[in-house]
Amino acid sequence: MSYGSNAAVEDAMGDYREKCAQQIAWYAAELVAARDVGRQEAIKLAAEWLREELTADDDPTGVNAVDNAFPFASKDSKSSQVAAIAAELVEAARDAADSL
Repeated sequence: MSYGSNAAVEDAMGDYREKCAQQIAWYAAELVAARDVGRQEAIKLAAEWLREELTADDDPTGVNAVDNAFPFASKDSKSSQVAAIAAELVEAARDAADSL
């Protein structure tokens, strides 16, 4: 592989991790905004759900997908509030995404 190919793969991996981090931050922010859990616990729950979801994609039986319960917030919150919390959580979410 040439250097350009390696750089392209690394860029794609970085983009993927960033998308995962944004998703973790948003789901965690929904839980925090609903006051269901604290920030660290919300990041943990969202990251674990995403980790299990990625594992379920490789399960031909579909059992993992059925068993993986999404951590829904107990109530809806304003999207502006969720966005603000997600912005605060994004660094922790990036750390969590690195462990996927």
